Amino acid sequence: MNRLFQVAIVALLICGFSYAVPTTQVTPADQIQFQQKTIQAQMKELEERMFHLAELIRSTEAGDSAKLLMAVRKAREQLIVEQMKDVLELIGTKDLNKASGEQKEVLKKLDELKKLLLATDLDLAMQIEQLKKLNAAIKKLDEAIKEQKRQQTETNKVAADQKQNKPVDPKKFDAAKKDQEQNKKSTDNINAMMKDLGEKGVKAASSLTSASTAMSKATGSLGNKKGGDALTEQTDAIKQLEVAKKELEEQKKKLLEEIERLVRKQIIANLQDMLDRQTSVRQATASLYPRAEANDREALLRVKQLGTAEGRIVTIADQTIELIEETQFSLALPPALQSISRRCVVIQNDLQQSRANKNVIDAEQQVERDLKDLIETFKELQASGSKPSNCKGCGGDKNKLLAELKVLKMLQIRVTEETKDTDGRRAAAARELPGELKTKIGGVRDMQAQVRDATDAIHHRVCPDCLDE
Repeated sequence: MNRLFQVAIVALLICGFSYAVPTTQVTPADQIQFQQKTIQAQMKELEERMFHLAELIRSTEAGDSAKLLMAVRKAREQLIVEQMKDVLELIGTKDLNKASGEQKEVLKKLDELKKLLLATDLDLAMQIEQLKKLNAAIKKLDEAIKEQKRQQTETNKVAADQKQNKPVDPKKFDAAKKDQEQNKKSTDNINAMMKDLGEKGVKAASSLTSASTAMSKATGSLGNKKGGDALTEQTDAIKQLEVAKKELEEQKKKLLEEIERLVRKQIIANLQDMLDRQTSVRQATASLYPRAEANDREALLRVKQLGTAEGRIVTIADQTIELIEETQFSLALPPALQSISRRCVVIQNDLQQSRANKNVIDAEQQVERDLKDLIETFKELQASGSKPSNCKGCGGDKNKLLAELKVLKMLQIRVTEETKDTDGRRAAAARELPGELKTKIGGVRDMQAQVRDATDAIHHRVCPDCLDE
């Protein structure tokens, strides 16, 4: 990796680590305000340096240059510097509680930038960014279509009254015109988003332009109190909006197909990382078990330190769940990983309480077995890529469906086991953990609900032909 690129990452890490949430009991508000000004200036300078560095290394380190440009664009799109300025104003008014909430949001954004710069697979990072933009555009387009249909319904009523020579309150036309102008503005904003999608947004942009033109005509007709003409133009606008949505959905489908291979590779790598770490923790726990049982002080301290290593497994699980949900890779895997994560939190709590006994070791071994099963399942799915088995009815991948069902079965078994849990470790953890982690381990009812939701979602994605051999 380019040395200058490493410096940029370190600078971003410094911003993140320096960005402390204000605490009235420890730091006076004026000192916090000074620190906030310093961090804001550092972030602004970092954006500028990343941009210039990207230009400087474009010819020699094209991949790192692309990452830096993407990070700059992301930082500016998320208005990180501007949000830091807002935090500064809140600190100035002594509204530290609200400032604390805003700072947590900034920390989350800084962490996303860090992950982007550290990403080993640039193609995947860029494609995920495109997927986010597509999802955002489709969501806004759905809202515009819904609003346009509402306006169409109202205009239809007015047009019907005019056709029957019934009097129509002019204020209705004025309100309808104002609403149409606003939806045209929203449509134009969506069209502007197409530029960030490159070629993927070209066709949709054309339809959105046509929709905007139809809306302009409808605005004029409403201004002239011509309900029938406005209705025709609004109907055309809806048609064009729906064409644009269909095109974006097609682009999203293609993009998901492109990134699935890369995501599967990353997921398997993450699962293997979790397994290696869990194996290491379990081996250390087992070696310390006899001495910990004898209340050896040094052994108890080392067991406690293992809690940090177990916590890292929880973090990787959370990051993997986020990746899966962002890319819509799997329906069953997120709740399965959440199940593993919950059990790792309980193990983490046991270790932090210096417990190294048979129950803890058994729980660690079960996590290892589940991770091995998941890795094997998705490696099999990866290998089956050369032998596709698409459903003749819906066209879905039957190999992927089989993998989902295997994960779902494993998940249900674990939930059933936890329901029958008699050693009280979850209950003990719930008493000892801070509120945030208590919520994370949840209850058995929550787990069963996740199984039900995942099963229902899979059910709605399959057809009778999917189950045929």
